Amino acid sequence: MKTFQITTLFALVASAMAFAPQVSQVAKAATAAVPVAALSAPAFALDSIVANMPTNTVALEVQFGAYMAVALGTLLPCLFLINLFIQTESRKAGRQGGIDAE
Repeated sequence: MKTFQITTLFALVASAMAFAPQVSQVAKAATAAVPVAALSAPAFALDSIVANMPTNTVALEVQFGAYMAVALGTLLPCLFLINLFIQTESRKAGRQGGIDAE
């Protein structure tokens, strides 16, 4: 039972990590400098909207938390159903064997 509780805790942490943005140190420094750059730089029109769109390599990146949430969200219900099936079959076999006969 303790193992199931620990596994459930890891599943909850992984699902929470799935929606937390991963920010690097460079991005933190860049976001700190944005207000200063916005006030000191003149306003220019964007050259192209297509140039500012993410590329395919960026669009296909998956965070580790999302990967683990999907993996554990699939694995835990499957393990529960396999365990339930084994218990049901063992009880059925026990009743037929005379251990639990009525």
